[in-house]
Amino acid sequence: MINSLMLLADDFIKYKHSNGYMYVTAEYYLKKYVAFSSDVAPGEVIPSKETINAFLGISNKTPGSLYNIASALREFCRYLVSIGHNGAYIVPLKKVHLPTPVQPYLFTPKEIEAFFRQCDRMTTNPYYKTRHIVLPAMYRLLYCCGLRCKEGRVLLAENVHLDRNYIDVLQSKGPKSRRIFITEELAEYLRSYNKEISIYLPSRKMFFPNRHDRPYGANALDVNFKRFLYQAYPKKKNDGVSIRPYDFRHHFAYSNLNRWLKEGKDINTMLPYLMKYMGHSEIEHTLYYFHLVPDIYGAIVEKSCCYENLIPEVEA
Repeated sequence: MINSLMLLADDFIKYKHSNGYMYVTAEYYLKKYVAFSSDVAPGEVIPSKETINAFLGISNKTPGSLYNIASALREFCRYLVSIGHNGAYIVPLKKVHLPTPVQPYLFTPKEIEAFFRQCDRMTTNPYYKTRHIVLPAMYRLLYCCGLRCKEGRVLLAENVHLDRNYIDVLQSKGPKSRRIFITEELAEYLRSYNKEISIYLPSRKMFFPNRHDRPYGANALDVNFKRFLYQAYPKKKNDGVSIRPYDFRHHFAYSNLNRWLKEGKDINTMLPYLMKYMGHSEIEHTLYYFHLVPDIYGAIVEKSCCYENLIPEVEA
């Protein structure tokens, strides 16, 4: 018997791909839902409130996954309604809230050096033939450019222009795209990586492919990141501090703000550049990083004190 729900999900995934979306994580959750629905309600053709709520209940203890699952199912059901399946249950927007942000972890130079030293010590694995080549390069790009993890994972080879030292990040968060320029040092490293990985996959589609020329999953990126970190610092494994690949992005913003501050540059002038480079849609998202720089408030006060006499006093 053909699973009608599976066919609808496949059509939706093809629709997303045809519109230029990689749709990796959401596709993973959507297929898990279809498998779950087939087990608990095998006769169900379109998603119902009961099966969706039951599926969401499985991930109650992982807020990040729960939010992503709800978003994927909401989008899928909106698509079904748009093509005439009016009975599809659309998860209400306020049913699942964004998880509480995790406190960013800022690395020391010593920790960064130790992490990449462990990356480069990775040995070959006959089952994952290219992993020891891909992961060190992908983590370096995330660290050097402050990319979102997904932006690195789904990066297409055709969008990396190492002859001109820039990368096109397409449809990273919604329909927005941007071009980021990289240093010659990073470009040279990636050229060497490109030659090495091309020996294994000469016609690859992904710039950082897994063995099937598909993007690495979010979980694989996180698991391997922690493996290298804990190899370098075993005591961090049980110290209760959350450290994730995404912290490279936080560190990128922090390091640039701190460097500009020490160089005496006008932070207000530099902030829009950081905003565009990181792909923020609003300046408020970039301003979030101000609280990570401990000396920034004192420096702003010091620079502004010379203007105090220009502002007239206001009588009470």
